[in-house]
Amino acid sequence: MGLIIAVVFFGAAAVGGWFWSLLVFASIYLGNQEFKTLMGNIGVKPSQIIIMASAVLMVLVASLDQSKWLSPILTLAIIASFFRLLFRSPRAHIGDIGGTLIVILYMVYMPVYYILLRQLGLQYLVLTLAVISASDIAAYYVGKAFGKHLLYPEISPKKTREGAIGGLLGGVLLGLLTTLIWPMPWYHAVILSVLLVIVGQLGDLTESMMKRDVGLKDSGMLLASHGGFLDRADSYIFSGAVCYYYIYWIVLRQGLALDVIRWFEQFH
Repeated sequence: MGLIIAVVFFGAAAVGGWFWSLLVFASIYLGNQEFKTLMGNIGVKPSQIIIMASAVLMVLVASLDQSKWLSPILTLAIIASFFRLLFRSPRAHIGDIGGTLIVILYMVYMPVYYILLRQLGLQYLVLTLAVISASDIAAYYVGKAFGKHLLYPEISPKKTREGAIGGLLGGVLLGLLTTLIWPMPWYHAVILSVLLVIVGQLGDLTESMMKRDVGLKDSGMLLASHGGFLDRADSYIFSGAVCYYYIYWIVLRQGLALDVIRWFEQFH
């Protein structure tokens, strides 16, 4: 099952365009459905209308390379979340508003960065997917073979420090290997891989924390014995945004980096 998912995602990444955007949207939809179940377990009912409308608009503007509209759409979604739930029947409570905003930020806004990342270049998207995949695989097998010290037993009773270190080494090694295909300074590959692995592992722990908070072991049963979609995607959710800004700011020296450079130039 894992191999099939990897082939689908790497194939869609290679094709790019609307095919990749549709896959990102499908991922958002599946994640939202599982998140709705998680929150329903504690009586929270996010507004599906606001969530899916936000998803359609954000995926659309990102696909059209109009990222400048993401912030206004997010602002509108926040306002609409309060107004929609204000007039919903039966009456909503504050948890429903918070749940709606969490899903929009976590399961819509963050994944959209994978569309923007693909527009910066296929190599950066492949690097992100490959590094996180290698890290997850290495962490599992190293932890299984050598794991003795628990990483965070209150949240995830199976993850070990040895597995986390193995995941870090595996991710960095794969990141360096990608530079043999697409030229990138080795130090950028190392720094970015370290960041991606750390963010990926924290993303994994974050999803485990949320599942534990609502009293569920898995986010769903979409992948049968492998759990739900979120159980497989949790390491990737924040990583796309991290890679995007590292490439945009540090490697390409645009955005924030360009503003800083211009600011320094004023004093020379």
